[in-house]
Amino acid sequence: MMILTLLLPFSLSTKAAKSPEAQTVAPAPAVQVNGALREIMHMGRTERTVDLAGYIGRKGAYGLGALEALSGEVTLYDGELWLGEPDGKGGAVSAIKKRTTAGATLMVSTKVSDWAVQTLDSAVGFADLDTMLKAAAIAAGVDPGEPFAFRIEGEPTRLDWHVIDGTKIGPEAKGHASHIKTAVRGSLNGETVSIIGFYSPKHHAVFTHHDTNSHAHVIAAGSQVSGHVDHMDLAKGMRLFLATSVQGN
Repeated sequence: MMILTLLLPFSLSTKAAKSPEAQTVAPAPAVQVNGALREIMHMGRTERTVDLAGYIGRKGAYGLGALEALSGEVTLYDGELWLGEPDGKGGAVSAIKKRTTAGATLMVSTKVSDWAVQTLDSAVGFADLDTMLKAAAIAAGVDPGEPFAFRIEGEPTRLDWHVIDGTKIGPEAKGHASHIKTAVRGSLNGETVSIIGFYSPKHHAVFTHHDTNSHAHVIAAGSQVSGHVDHMDLAKGMRLFLATSVQGN
């Protein structure tokens, strides 16, 4: 881990880490993608690409996405399906669904059996998130050239989120900025959260935007919030989990 401390404006400690010479590059986690951002944002294709009922109760299943017709946000955390939806009054409501008939227009998912756990030894600003994730993957023996899932737990110093509202998006809206203008937005400060995300340098305009390699959603169970992460500043002591072993579907 010494090389991380020297090269980056943050450092990580790894639980049960291998020595650098013993580390190997793991095969890419099996990440399944339904839908694509370029089709949603630029072609107006927001129809259902996958049913969500099949994810409910699947231990080790994680994912994120958007509801069909961009009617809300989908967050899957260890088989718990959270749907964040506009309430029609300028706010949003989030809840765990024990059953659903809903579908997603975009869904990125995986089923993980093992995670490599690292602890942030210093704060990480949002601008450094992708750099941190790549370095952490290398330290854990995960190939950063292929898509992988990550989780982050703890209390961020700042986290901004949104829930998309397709009923307010006009037919002329193109691109990410246009689509979130009418979204429900909020911020979390000093609250314990669970974050699920996916990193990939190969999926720009598919499940990441063109200027980033990562896409993340947040669950704040205490305040019943779930949604897309727009910005997060991570605090020292937060824990980072990288998917290292993936179960069969």
